[in-house]
Formats: sequence, structure tokens, C-alpha cells
Amino acid sequence: MESIYYDMHCHLAEFADNEIEQMMNAMPNLKVVAVSDDIRSLNRVLDLASRYQGRVFPCAGFHPWSLKDHQLEEAWQVIRLAERAGVICIGEVGLDRKFMPEETFMTQRKVFEAFAKAARDMNAFLNIHSPGAWRDALNVIVEVGVEDAVFHWYTGPLDLVDEIVKRGYFVSINVAAEVQSKSKDVAKAAPLTNMVLESDGPYNYHGLRLTPLMIPRLVKLVAELKGVAEGELQEVIAVNSERLLKLRT
Repeated sequence: MESIYYDMHCHLAEFADNEIEQMMNAMPNLKVVAVSDDIRSLNRVLDLASRYQGRVFPCAGFHPWSLKDHQLEEAWQVIRLAERAGVICIGEVGLDRKFMPEETFMTQRKVFEAFAKAARDMNAFLNIHSPGAWRDALNVIVEVGVEDAVFHWYTGPLDLVDEIVKRGYFVSINVAAEVQSKSKDVAKAAPLTNMVLESDGPYNYHGLRLTPLMIPRLVKLVAELKGVAEGELQEVIAVNSERLLKLRT
């Protein structure tokens, strides 16, 4: 049986329909967690999940950056729709001290706490954005009692990885590890038992357009960094991903 590749954080809603179809056809063993930023993107990922059943998993979120050009009420609408849809993933949500003004932080925290509580109550995993606020985000989810969480594109302090892992949470390594040394360092530091992989596509990182089709290359790179066989690494990552998606216990 062919091994499955999981992209645990992708903005699939931002890809055109024809490119999504091409990616899905090019990699029949690809499964994608499709995050959302607002109500519009949530509706689109719900539609994509119905079109690609079992291959696209919708994730309901209100991105911290959405506070710049959306009303706060929209965040609560996203939570209500997430509850009605019964999604297995909440995100992209979180805290941002790097790209957002500090005066927005308390509002960010209010929104993040609400989504963290929704994830806890729905038995869904949290897909967390936390540039410059990694420890803040960890503190919130511990306080709320979130069971499952992924720190998306983790590039925070390496000493915090141990604490994240001790709590049973996961760090996600981005395909940008091809050109980003910090992602390589995190991949070396994080145990395979608490690691998943992602593209964050279609983000453009230093001229590199990120897509789910890059996941196999990332598997190869991380296997080399960890000194394990590629097949072994892919199997461990698949098991981790399936546990978060409640596809296995």
C-alpha cells in the first residue's frame, strides 16, 4: 500500500480550482488540512472538503491578521459555523507579536482563547499561528486545557520545543526548510513523535512558492536531518497526522 503524505497546514482556499485538481491528480496519496482565515475562506474549504472527501480536511479559523480588516463579530460567526459543521481542526488561529501592533494583543488573546475553548469542547486540534508569541500561545492552550495542538511553521526558541512536546503538542516543519536554516534546526531538535509537516501554500517565501507538492521533498530532507530512512520517517509522520485528525487512536 502506498504511503500517505499529509500537508497539515495549507491555505487551499487561495489556490484556483484547476490547480487544486492538478495537485490532487498529481499526488493521489496526498491529504491536506485546509486552514481558513475568516468566514469566506471557511465556506470555501468546507466546499473543497465535500468535493475531495477523505483527502481535504476543513479547518475553521480567524487569523490574527484578519483583525486588521474584518469585524470582530466575524470571529464568533466562524466559531458558530465550525460547531455546526463539526470540523476536526480549528485554525488558523493564534497570537502574533511579530507582524501585528502590540495594542491589538489583548483582542488577539480574547479571540484565541475563544477558539481554543471551541477546540477543546469539540475535541478538535488547534492549528496555531504564533510568530513572536510562541510561549504566550502555549500558556493559553495549557490554561484552557486544549488536548491537541500543532504549532504551525514553528521557528520559535529551541528550548521551548521540549515544553511543547512534554505537554503532548506538536511542532510543524514547513517545506521552506529547503532554504530556511531555522526550520532545519527545529527539525533536528524536535522528536519525530511530536512532528508533522506542512506547506502553508500558496505562501511565497523568499521567492519560493510553497505548495503541497513539495511535501515529499520535505520528507526526504527531514529524514536526512534525523538520520532515519525516508520510509520510516514518512510512516511516523503519517501516524502523527492521523492521530490529530482522529483517523486512528
